[in-house]
Amino acid sequence: MKKILLIDDTVQILEELKDILEMENYEIVTSSSAEEGLSQIVLEIPDLIITDIQMSGISGLELVRNLRSYDGYKDIPVVILTANVSRANVKEAKSLNMQGFLKKPCSIEELLTMVDRAIN
Repeated sequence: MKKILLIDDTVQILEELKDILEMENYEIVTSSSAEEGLSQIVLEIPDLIITDIQMSGISGLELVRNLRSYDGYKDIPVVILTANVSRANVKEAKSLNMQGFLKKPCSIEELLTMVDRAIN
């Protein structure tokens, strides 16, 4: 079973995403901050990370910059799910070799298509 780490500081979004992805037979781990997410990654390397950009503390983009600097974590696929879609964020996401960029709110079909493309 593929493991997905969801990182978002909005609990309702984490719960909704978790429910959707568990129905598709993914194992889901959740974190409400990038710092907590980094700890989760060290404990159990996920097959995919889905993260928001804007969170208190470090941002989702900073999290990915940190991951890409370590050999053991640099190849973990990452999808950004955010309401903050700007050219600068999209450009940085591409420069960090992320697998996708979804705008909140997205449809279940968009989410599942992106997850399938990134993880399989």
